[in-house]
Amino acid sequence: MGKKKTKKHRGSRTHGRGIKAGRGAGERGGRGKAGLQKHKKMTMLKEDPDHFGPKGFSRPQALIEEKRVINIYQVEQAINDLMSKGYAEKKGSTYEIDLKSAGYDKLLGKGKSRHQMIIKVPSSSERAVAKVQEAGGEVVTE
Repeated sequence: MGKKKTKKHRGSRTHGRGIKAGRGAGERGGRGKAGLQKHKKMTMLKEDPDHFGPKGFSRPQALIEEKRVINIYQVEQAINDLMSKGYAEKKGSTYEIDLKSAGYDKLLGKGKSRHQMIIKVPSSSERAVAKVQEAGGEVVTE
């Protein structure tokens, strides 16, 4: 079927397609994102308005420090595990817990303190300190 069309256009140079349409992506105005700032500008503005321009900033990963935090209820749950690893010991009815050497940076106040605990930690929230003191313990911060 295509042969008849070709035969009909012999000698015509463009075979009825116009000057550019017969080569490359001429009929489509270029391939891919070509022409977004020129002849495909309105398409770009409608479909992808944020295509050009700044996209934001992300800090270098080497500078980002994540603090390890622990809640009171998590300390309560892990008290036996902390004792077996040597980060806590029981003196009478009081538990002495060293969260700094266990690798924690901050104590937060979610949960209830059921035991008397003396907790050593680099920093803690006011709510955590109040809850531990309410149970008869104390929080030692640096």
